[in-house]
Amino acid sequence: MTKLITTFPTNARKLLERARKVQTSVNNSPHFQQKSAEFGQDMQRLAEGIDRLQKADDDAQSRDVQKMAYRDKVRDEVMVILKRIVKHVELAANDDAAVLQDSGFEVTQAKSGKVRYSHPLPAPALTLKHGPASGTLVASAKAVPGAASYEFHITDADPTVPTNYSPFGTFAHGTNVSIPGRTPGQTYSVIARCIGSSGPGAWSAPFSIISL
Repeated sequence: MTKLITTFPTNARKLLERARKVQTSVNNSPHFQQKSAEFGQDMQRLAEGIDRLQKADDDAQSRDVQKMAYRDKVRDEVMVILKRIVKHVELAANDDAAVLQDSGFEVTQAKSGKVRYSHPLPAPALTLKHGPASGTLVASAKAVPGAASYEFHITDADPTVPTNYSPFGTFAHGTNVSIPGRTPGQTYSVIARCIGSSGPGAWSAPFSIISL
């Protein structure tokens, strides 16, 4: 099984090179154009981190102890962001080696100890409720054995027409998925499915609710 390498260079300039490669690859790859809100936010954090680290590394060339310490602090922050992006990429790739290799991260081959399910997974039990803020919905798909992630689609049109739905995001866990930015008074319908080693499973029945 192809896996992403999650250790990164401690040399700031080498880390910058790796981070820029990931930034360019993810942003340009057709495999990562549908990003969850969290994925998009982490890519923005990476862009900001690259800029900060470049400046910090330039400043540290004076060999000033405080500037070198700050450079190392920013370097560690960029590593944390990259590790977060690794998780997003792995979710999107769903063990597809070609997708993983298109991310800009270095890859390795690893044996999988996970149980592989040869049949598509069943539809998860889905619920939808109002969130704490106006215009926010919270979706929850009950855990299904063998599911590596959960994919959610949403529509404000006829829920019986499959083409009306648009992707909202794919998440490692299907519970308490926040769906913000909905229009109060508008009816929304959500469907969900599991993604396992044999690919996507069956879609759930739509769950509809009026946004408050």
